[in-house]
Amino acid sequence: MIQLFIILTLAFSKPLNPKKVIYAINCGAPSNYKSPSGIQYEKDIQTDPETVVADYSLNSEVSSQQIKYTREPEIYLTERHAYKSFSYQIPLQKEGTYTLILKFAEMYFDTKGKRVFHVKFGQQRVIEKLDVVAKVGKFASNDEYVEFEYVAGQVFHNNVLCVDAVQDGKLQVNLEKTKFDNPYIHGIVLYAGGISETDYDEYQYMKDNWEKVINEEKIKEELERQKKSEAKVKRKERVKIRNDHLNELENEFEVDDQTQNSSAPVVKKGGLRNLITSPFGTAGLFFSFFIGMSILKKVTSTISNAKIKGFEKETTETKPKQEKQPKEKSDEKKNKPKDTKEKSKAKQQ
Repeated sequence: MIQLFIILTLAFSKPLNPKKVIYAINCGAPSNYKSPSGIQYEKDIQTDPETVVADYSLNSEVSSQQIKYTREPEIYLTERHAYKSFSYQIPLQKEGTYTLILKFAEMYFDTKGKRVFHVKFGQQRVIEKLDVVAKVGKFASNDEYVEFEYVAGQVFHNNVLCVDAVQDGKLQVNLEKTKFDNPYIHGIVLYAGGISETDYDEYQYMKDNWEKVINEEKIKEELERQKKSEAKVKRKERVKIRNDHLNELENEFEVDDQTQNSSAPVVKKGGLRNLITSPFGTAGLFFSFFIGMSILKKVTSTISNAKIKGFEKETTETKPKQEKQPKEKSDEKKNKPKDTKEKSKAKQQ
């Protein structure tokens, strides 16, 4: 029943679509960050020298705290604040409906009323008297979803024109200071679409049912752990089956060998593998190797001797022939002068 509830919850949940995220900033962070949901957060390039970065990841007492109502606690471990009002410039693209998601979490105060500030688009307030502790408490994410229309270079919120909200094609997000401490922010996400297309409903469900969500996540992790352990057991069983099959083949080899040679020593359980790796088996292998090498040496020496004898025989047969040829040539030379003398005598007569 619990597993069915988890499946239904995941089926009806609507996470934020990373493909529709136009721009995202991890405020106060020195490097980019990709969230588990696939959102690519850019590092903070705020250049206002009067603003201050707070990195709570360097404080073990704070970073060890569980931040409620989020699956992206890393976003809330860095923040940018100031002792005055300050602003961010968010680049806008084509005209249409957008939702700006502003991410806050109180990491310092634990009493409501200690930090209160406003959020404005240009000169128009879109969030008034924001008190994070009063809404969600300490160490808890408070994401504010602000839908607006961008038309003809102007921004409208709840059909009200936000004066000076756009400058050089960028939305001016102003964090306005009050007498109750300093404004701050942890993250900004610009989403292409209205609030109904975002994860707003899932976020509200998470806030209203946090303990249940945590239990669901724990059960889900346990199910994943069980699946991994079961897969590991199955892999071990497959390996055991293969080893058993190998042992059966070895045993069959032992039986055939014993029937062919009844006088052969009986191999102990362990099969061919143990026989080869035993001291007697190793000695037998070396002995066979040396016998084979000696036989091979004798054969090669016999063949080489035979070749040498055959070569000597051929050389002895060819030598007399080579000696006779010069004698015949010398006889021809001796006979030539006689013939010439006889011919000269005949001419004189």
